[in-house]
Amino acid sequence: MIELRKSPRVTVTWRSGVKLPDGRLILAKIVNISAEGVLLHTSENLIPQRSYPMLIEIPGIFQEAEIYKVSCKGVVRHAILSGEVYHVGIQLSEMSELHAELVVAWISKTAHLS
Repeated sequence: MIELRKSPRVTVTWRSGVKLPDGRLILAKIVNISAEGVLLHTSENLIPQRSYPMLIEIPGIFQEAEIYKVSCKGVVRHAILSGEVYHVGIQLSEMSELHAELVVAWISKTAHLS
């Protein structure tokens, strides 16, 4: 399939945590990434247009066993319930430049393998 989006997505399986306004931390699975955001699966609904503090575990490019714990903010763009899982599109912000470059490196690496 040809990717026509402005920021192409690549499939990943990464762990994430999202901090809710009441202080609870919910676990989520990131299923794809782009330079601007992620699609994650979670058991909790997240409110569109709301910003949430997040932690994303990103494997190293050369040594995938090396995990980077990346703090950032995520603004929910959409949330769709599918079965028992919410599919949540999130635009990322407030990520360090180094970690943003790591995401771009993963996109480049995965795009070259396709």
